[in-house]
Amino acid sequence: MTNNGTNTEFIRVFFAIFPNKLVQKQLAHQAEILESTYGGRKVRTQNFHLTLLFLGDISTHRIEALQQTMKNISAKKFELSLDKVCYWKRNQITYIQANQFPNELFFLVDSLKTALSEAGFLFDKYIYKPHVTLIRKATHSAEIDLPIPIKWEVNEWSLIQSKQTEHGVDYIPLKQWNLK
Repeated sequence: MTNNGTNTEFIRVFFAIFPNKLVQKQLAHQAEILESTYGGRKVRTQNFHLTLLFLGDISTHRIEALQQTMKNISAKKFELSLDKVCYWKRNQITYIQANQFPNELFFLVDSLKTALSEAGFLFDKYIYKPHVTLIRKATHSAEIDLPIPIKWEVNEWSLIQSKQTEHGVDYIPLKQWNLK
């Protein structure tokens, strides 16, 4: 509720890149192997993503302004080579990342942060650590270099709503933008 008594609805949003079906399948296969070896619960295949920037709860009235702010972002396509499986004990997640991330990924994230700051949007100012979560509530640590990396051609990024349901979290695309 706002001060004038009107209802304000908020939705939880973030910017991310989502893999194509082939990369999803490869990630799902890797998650199955890891789940049987290291415990935990694998992420649903359609939920695999690499977060660019988490915004949190945003008023639905500001979503259009948020989308307009992104119109001037100009970043290049890039390829990810996911080849390192790691474990965060504190968060109990097993994830996959690249040993070497392309500069274009960091340029895109920095561009988002700059545009959002200039438009008055708030977000956590944490150190960006790109990764794709494969397993939640992992019970054992995993540190593995994959012999054959998962190659992922990235040519778009998205604004996503994270919505809690009785079946878990659903990610709802609100808008996509192409990389050049």
